[in-house]
Amino acid sequence: MRRLLPPLFGALMLLPALALADDPQGQGCGLVSGALVSQGQGQVMINCVGVTEEFGAQLAGILTYVLQKHLDPEIVITKLDEVEGVPEGDKPRTLSVQQGQTIVQSLVGTKGQIAMAADPGGKDAGDYALAIATKLGMAGWQIQGGQIRRAVLPGLEDIHGLVLVVNNDKAPPEPAVQLKKAMAAAKIFLPMIGNPGVSEGDALLWVGKRASLNAATQ
Repeated sequence: MRRLLPPLFGALMLLPALALADDPQGQGCGLVSGALVSQGQGQVMINCVGVTEEFGAQLAGILTYVLQKHLDPEIVITKLDEVEGVPEGDKPRTLSVQQGQTIVQSLVGTKGQIAMAADPGGKDAGDYALAIATKLGMAGWQIQGGQIRRAVLPGLEDIHGLVLVVNNDKAPPEPAVQLKKAMAAAKIFLPMIGNPGVSEGDALLWVGKRASLNAATQ
């Protein structure tokens, strides 16, 4: 897995690469040529070992977002350290006791309704969605239609992990904002995307398949 990325990402990738240099699983990313970074222009090649093509494409997209938004790489790394990773191997995704309590405490006293859908092709998607829905119910929130849909919705076919879908991600409805904050407090990464298929004022929590990092698990 190789990607050509602008030199700005040298600082972003060098720290994780050094941290993973002794990883017994042989996973990590590093610069193919550090000399290119000193030029201050052009392109550099980053080599990632032990990841799938799909995960590599997602990683390239994240780095592109960092560049386009002019984000400070050190701040990005610090924030990433606050996010809980997915379980290793084939272990199902679950909510820890602390995460569940944090979600409930963050949302209790608020009024919210959200639609939920889980990818039927994901081995743990249904149970993970149910665990989240249970905590939302404990906080007084309602699940639209009273059920978690088990269907792949248009536009979400290739989206893995948790995603919050709204009509306009630049002006999301209040329940979406509240839920995103609650999940962040629980150290759960929940990106928000816009989809015209979602009615204005509504929000959908999509529980997709878990992303595959290690090519050996495919």
